[in-house]
Amino acid sequence: MDLRQMRYFVAVAEEAHFWRAAARLKIAQPPLSQSIQRLEAELGVTLIDRSRRTVQLTEAGEVFLKQARQTLQQAELTQTLTIRTGLAKPEVHVGFIGPALYSFLPQLMRQVRSEQAGTLVRLYERGTFDQMAGLLRGQLDVGFINSSVGRSDEFETLPVERNKFVAIVPANGPLANEPSVSLSQLADHPLILPPKAQLIYAPDIIALFQKEGVVPQVIQESLQTNTTLSLVAAGLGCSLVCATAASIPPRNVKFIPLKLPPGSAAYFEIAMIWLPGHLRKQSEEFIEAAKGFIKARPKLLDPNVVFAP
Repeated sequence: MDLRQMRYFVAVAEEAHFWRAAARLKIAQPPLSQSIQRLEAELGVTLIDRSRRTVQLTEAGEVFLKQARQTLQQAELTQTLTIRTGLAKPEVHVGFIGPALYSFLPQLMRQVRSEQAGTLVRLYERGTFDQMAGLLRGQLDVGFINSSVGRSDEFETLPVERNKFVAIVPANGPLANEPSVSLSQLADHPLILPPKAQLIYAPDIIALFQKEGVVPQVIQESLQTNTTLSLVAAGLGCSLVCATAASIPPRNVKFIPLKLPPGSAAYFEIAMIWLPGHLRKQSEEFIEAAKGFIKARPKLLDPNVVFAP
């Protein structure tokens, strides 16, 4: 049994079809079927129930699939970490969501650069779930994610920044001169929000409208804060973003405080995330530098204060 056989089996199980699995693997179907048969013969168990027209795994097949995925993931991780450790100049690969650039991340990078002059820090802008997958594969060492969706017991996390949500409206629109706006007011205007199929990316925003009992008029969908800012600047609608986005406001966008019911509060939290078992020396040093940076700036975690780098 080898890794190639495991990859073949995982492809068949995930595609639930030999022909599609063969196309995915870029091999002919007969060698694929023969490889699975040899694997079953070697193990002495049946992995696929061949009495059905579609591919269905036996109980043993389900167990093998789970373990094969873990083995392949660990093999990929071992290869990635080994290659990166052998580089002439040590590197730390850091993932981040866009809002991290509005406040703390540039200053943190300046501090890390001064403390780890011999280490190259590479930054990768990725969504929260892409970062978590990258950490598991060893492609990333540290991530800065939306903590409201990136919760998992596999990772160590540390809150880095909290800031309030604010409304953004076209500077020449009907709400531009309001000192503050309620969600009910926003709901009466065209809104730009995350796609319905991707609401998990912004549960805080959706929860705000649900608590108010109002239904937003979503006329445009956007996942990225920078994209949302550009769409509002174009006059296509209004939206909600983290307050630190006002640090580099685009033209024709007005930032307005949200008027929430008494006792209500909502803020956007960014957390640093890492996998302790995957860390190398330079990654540990980066995390310690980040911890020191955060500890020295308690206002980062005060949602009533917008941190300015």
